[in-house]
Amino acid sequence: MIHPYNDYYLPVLQNRLGDLFEIALVFEKIEVNEFENIFINSIMADAFETNNMKYTLGKSSSELLSIIMNNEPKEYNMSPIATPEYWSGYVLCYISWYFNVSFKYIFKKVPLKELIMNYFPYHEMDIKHLIDFYKERLNIPSKLKIIREKNGLSQKELAVLTNIPLRTIKSYEQKTVDISKAQVETVYVLARELNCKIEDLI
Repeated sequence: MIHPYNDYYLPVLQNRLGDLFEIALVFEKIEVNEFENIFINSIMADAFETNNMKYTLGKSSSELLSIIMNNEPKEYNMSPIATPEYWSGYVLCYISWYFNVSFKYIFKKVPLKELIMNYFPYHEMDIKHLIDFYKERLNIPSKLKIIREKNGLSQKELAVLTNIPLRTIKSYEQKTVDISKAQVETVYVLARELNCKIEDLI
């Protein structure tokens, strides 16, 4: 899986976005749908998608919200217990990082209000369950397709380069055949021609 930045920074960003969502939704009482729209159209959505450290590590969540709302930052007494609003920002940061997709795309498939309503039971589950939930809802293209397109290759061109039948490549991309069950040599050839690691494809 190709991620937009090193997972070393991920816990910090998750906490920062969780605090941001809690401040906006709980303390400032911004309506959920309104905040969703404000957030995805702000510079902060891109900052958290790419880990723009000027914002994600250089400012507090209160300062980040003040930039979004164009007002003065305030001080807040954050709850020691994770609220559904905090949890939603926390997990959204992870989902965006894990699937390498924008918040705008995520909210198009699963609105913020729906995620908050799913606080029970998902907040008590392993993150893998939430990944499975989003995998189904987001309809993420196969890793092979994403990487192939980033390399500017058509399916036919990749088939010629790798000497792998075009129908096989199509079946991997359409997920009718699981690429993780392919022969090692096949995945190796694909990775070599696409300038990526084998694990990026499976």
